[in-house]
Amino acid sequence: MKRYTIRKRIWITIWTASLFSAFVFLIMTFYLYDKFYIQTQEDLLINRGEKLVTIYKADGFSDAFADSMTYTNELTETKVFLSSVRADTLGSGKTFLRQQDLERLQDGYAISVTRKHPTEDVDILMTAFPLIRDGELDNALILYMELSKISEPFQPIRLMITFLLILMVVNLLLFGKQIIDTIIQPLIQMKRASQVYAQGDFSHRIPIVYDDEIGELADTLNSMAESLGLVEEQRKEFLANVSHELRTPLSYIRGYTEMLQDESLDEKTKTQYYEIIENETNRLQRLVSDLLDLAQLERDSYPMTKEPVVYSQVLEDVLYRLEPIARAKGVTIKSDLDFDLIILGDHDRLEQVIGNLLDNALRYTETGKTIYVKTFAETDYAITEIRDEGRGIPKEDLDKLTERFYRVNKSRTRKDGGTGLGLAIAKHIIERHEGSIHFSSEVGQGTTVMVGLPLLPEETFDT
Repeated sequence: MKRYTIRKRIWITIWTASLFSAFVFLIMTFYLYDKFYIQTQEDLLINRGEKLVTIYKADGFSDAFADSMTYTNELTETKVFLSSVRADTLGSGKTFLRQQDLERLQDGYAISVTRKHPTEDVDILMTAFPLIRDGELDNALILYMELSKISEPFQPIRLMITFLLILMVVNLLLFGKQIIDTIIQPLIQMKRASQVYAQGDFSHRIPIVYDDEIGELADTLNSMAESLGLVEEQRKEFLANVSHELRTPLSYIRGYTEMLQDESLDEKTKTQYYEIIENETNRLQRLVSDLLDLAQLERDSYPMTKEPVVYSQVLEDVLYRLEPIARAKGVTIKSDLDFDLIILGDHDRLEQVIGNLLDNALRYTETGKTIYVKTFAETDYAITEIRDEGRGIPKEDLDKLTERFYRVNKSRTRKDGGTGLGLAIAKHIIERHEGSIHFSSEVGQGTTVMVGLPLLPEETFDT
């Protein structure tokens, strides 16, 4: 199948439309207009002939009739003469009239035809009227005019049309390329940009010259490239973080495993090494588990069972589990829970979210400080407020807290923190519950986390 580029197709469309328009215009001018004008001239001939017939019927071959014929011949483009149609007399009209014309005239009908002049090489428009005397056809009144004279008024129009057609062709040649380039050039730039994007370079941007659909398409591609570039950066950062997070415990495990091969080690030292290996193995297990959870959440394949849940009961279960840890650290947890809040959710996953948030609060709250936990209803949402008196978080870091492996304290190691995926997982779980999570903090004043989840409508319980 032959391949036509967009440029060729546009050229073909322009030329086809132009030629078709020119053809239709020519048909309208050289055919319809001529036909309409010829019809007008035919009506004029008939009108003049009827007037002459009227004079003939009133006075016969009178001076008034002769003067009218002379006037018509000399002062108009119409030629008029009388033709005897008697069988024993052959007038000049015999050559104008044919047998079928004579038959119609014999029946008393006028005729109007277009045909060749009998003696000259020109086309004529002719009308003939029967002149009746004593009840019989005596003569035929013939009027005619040359068609070339009818077409003469159209000569200036034809010249003008020809000039306009030539001008149109010149304009197509002069401006067609520019018009097509205006359309094609941006598309070529987009094609080149897509090839650059396919090679992994998302820094290239398409210049936006026109404020139209093509400009909007270019802007969309630029936005797509920016998004893909951001995704690519996040992917590289994620791989680097995963590599780092895996490398550290693996290096510990390998190092201490090699050290355990030293037969001179005492049992106490071996026990310490085994504990370190076990801790690093557990950290690896948590990291892999969190990575799997995050991957499932991001592609909507995370197992989640939603059912009516007493929301504050979820928080109470988590608080009960963390109370001994808080007491051992010397941190007080004060709660104010509303047990009338019912939501549709996954109990275990919500426990995972609340547990992660409270674990973070405990980790960064010093001895003697307090953590406040509160639940309340607000415009069809169950709101959880967790406020600690910890170190606080700089404002520039608040929007990045739910990013994978993001660290507020870049020098902090994973030994005094989790896998770095807890808040990212928490955000996805909350979003899967059609809720929201928001952080606010001031350095030295503590951090507040607000979690909003849709309340289950009351009519659900009635049914």
